[in-house]
Amino acid sequence: MEMIEKKPKVSVCVVTYNQEKYIRQCLQSIVDQETDFDFEVIVSDDCSTDGTRAIVQWFAEKYPGVVKPIFHEENIGAFKNFVTTHNIANCKLVSHCDGDDLFLPEKLKKQVDFFEKNLDCTVVWHRMNLFDDWGNFFPGEAGDYSMFTNGIVTFEKALRFGSVAAHSSIMYRKCARKTDHPKFDTLDLFYSWEYLSSGWGVILDNVLGEYRVNSSGSISKSSNLQIKALYAHHAGHFLKKYPKKRKDIFIFSVTNFLIDLKNRRKTSINFLWLAIKSISLISINEYISHLRKVSKLKVPILHETRQ
Repeated sequence: MEMIEKKPKVSVCVVTYNQEKYIRQCLQSIVDQETDFDFEVIVSDDCSTDGTRAIVQWFAEKYPGVVKPIFHEENIGAFKNFVTTHNIANCKLVSHCDGDDLFLPEKLKKQVDFFEKNLDCTVVWHRMNLFDDWGNFFPGEAGDYSMFTNGIVTFEKALRFGSVAAHSSIMYRKCARKTDHPKFDTLDLFYSWEYLSSGWGVILDNVLGEYRVNSSGSISKSSNLQIKALYAHHAGHFLKKYPKKRKDIFIFSVTNFLIDLKNRRKTSINFLWLAIKSISLISINEYISHLRKVSKLKVPILHETRQ
């Protein structure tokens, strides 16, 4: 009798480039997940020039059929590598991990359990510990998500706030991913908004991962202006697609305009132009309340030593 191969329930997408210092610990935290279902780990190395590729290959050989490597022969860039990797994932649920972050043991199980109990939920995040290469630490339990009642994230709230949780905490339904081949560079923000446009999301109260802040070679550290420009571009894209959400996008635009103006970033012009295009009526009290909530989502200062 011919054996039917059991399809994994979750695809874990890992993108990496020159992360020899981190990728071994990252992948070990993923393959050590405590689950009662099968999962695959798609690791896409963007033509690293250090020892990253050799480490990924070692994991592929030790965990055959689980760790599935992609070795690019030329550097395609972080944005394209991210999109390409997630396009390959074909499980019903898809998780993401940057090559310098870590999963805690029950991460996949907790998120899958939530999806199975909430069939109209399209995306699940969770709390994460924050740490850096110098031994500093911030416990995930201390993060303030009080602006999301019961952790629920709606499309409208996400449009107002932008990024609501660490990208390496995300798991989403593959069916909620509509844009496989974007004509422009895309951030995780774009896809988070896309997932929420067809459902709702939640930030689990569990600490299920660890996010490395300001690691060497991180995208956010080296390309901040490019990222902010893409924020504005993505918001403009969704304004055209969902004109009824203009008030939410207006609030997002004004907030980022003020932040970039304060920090003397030239991308303040991008957000000013977007605010003009999406201009909407909003009371001063409502906007002040929003600013107070936004301030709670900032990456905190790491100062506590891990116990």
